[in-house]
Amino acid sequence: MTSNDIENLVNKFFTKSIEKEEMQSLIVWINESDENKKYIQDFININHILDSPIKAEDINSDEALQKIIEEISSKKLLHHNIIEWWKKIAAILVIPLLGWTIYSAVSNSVSKTSNIAFQEITSPPGTKSNITLPDGSNVWLNSGSKLKYPLQFTSKDRMVYLIGEGFFKVKSDKKHPFIVHTNHIDVKATGTEFNVDAYNNDSVTSISLSVGVVDILVGENTIQTMAPDEQFTYNNSKKTHRLATTKTSYVCAWKDGILAFRDVPLENVFKRISRTYNVDIEVKDPKVAHQIYRATFEKESLDEILRLLQLSAPIKYKRTTREFNSQNEFSKEKIEVYKK
Repeated sequence: MTSNDIENLVNKFFTKSIEKEEMQSLIVWINESDENKKYIQDFININHILDSPIKAEDINSDEALQKIIEEISSKKLLHHNIIEWWKKIAAILVIPLLGWTIYSAVSNSVSKTSNIAFQEITSPPGTKSNITLPDGSNVWLNSGSKLKYPLQFTSKDRMVYLIGEGFFKVKSDKKHPFIVHTNHIDVKATGTEFNVDAYNNDSVTSISLSVGVVDILVGENTIQTMAPDEQFTYNNSKKTHRLATTKTSYVCAWKDGILAFRDVPLENVFKRISRTYNVDIEVKDPKVAHQIYRATFEKESLDEILRLLQLSAPIKYKRTTREFNSQNEFSKEKIEVYKK
């Protein structure tokens, strides 16, 4: 779910308009990660608890809620009257009561996990990183990517958090599934090798499987099981997905310093070149962007790649001079691509 979806659910909760299914979705989302728990905790702190006329610490939530339930059960009221009576009670007590109930649950959950130390590794733009996790699994991080993981896996699941692109070589442990959490989907494995492409500013999240089997999850639901040389693509905004066959070795070649492209649009080629060499490349012509391209680049410089592209594809390009910005740092180089 997006941040707008979550904010909408939270607001609906506190305005008494949330449906049962929506409440279940909110609870599932809260339990997905420490970041989600902190978000809901901060939201309640800022928007509800501090403004409540009732002191939260003075509320016995279990007792108060039970009294309300008993009161409703004891009254033989028409459905319409029950709703009206409930609205009056909610305006006085239930909103701050439920707010404190969620606040307490989240606080307890956070406190239980607060003693777990996390490590966060960032691969700066234009670089790659290799990490060995506490369970012996290996991760390669691509340019501009970030991985967060516990210093010791102590829970049932080996959960890690990824922003960007990473290749995972997971050590087998069927009793403790390995889960890669991204902003939109999760990848669940026990002992496999796969690539996850989940940059924040991309419209899709893609998973490419090299070895073994993985499950793709949205929330707690498995929506796809993958086999080797399959690529799963999830549209982050439309919430749609598709599964296709691919040569995964080409997709994952970046970790070995190789840019391999097989029948992919030029816009995807330039996107990967941009990240690899930390430059901004803008394709000015849509026809050029959708042009299908095949090539393999290994150890070539950016200048060499651009010249080869200009020779082998119907394009020309224009490079801008890097300038000092307000922080006395060089700006990122910009390259504009046009149809030849």
